[in-house]
Amino acid sequence: MPVKPFQIKMEPQAHERLKKRAKQLGVTIGEMIQNLLASFELRMKDAHKILEANDRIDVSGMDSIEVDTALMKLLLTKDQRDLTGKEFEEEQIRVLSSLRKDEWKPEVKFGDMSDYKPYFTKE
Repeated sequence: MPVKPFQIKMEPQAHERLKKRAKQLGVTIGEMIQNLLASFELRMKDAHKILEANDRIDVSGMDSIEVDTALMKLLLTKDQRDLTGKEFEEEQIRVLSSLRKDEWKPEVKFGDMSDYKPYFTKE
């Protein structure tokens, strides 16, 4: 696949840091960005594994784009706030629970109770 040039807007300090880190690794800035994205994608994959293994978080029926967006924000928040694994898991539960959009609402209905005989009786 041919390599295409792209321009990315960023703060000058971020660009300088990116250039410095790329030089340290002996790669171009583009290769550095690709590596950072690959690393982030692997972290997303790990976050999905955590979701699948955690029975406290049910994402079935949720929009996968919404879940991925929430996970990306959570990963960046985890980095910024230096969350522990447990704190990250609790944050996942909190955020993803807010995304649940259950259509079914439970409703209790009683039928004809005229022939009801209680199981327990007072003696």
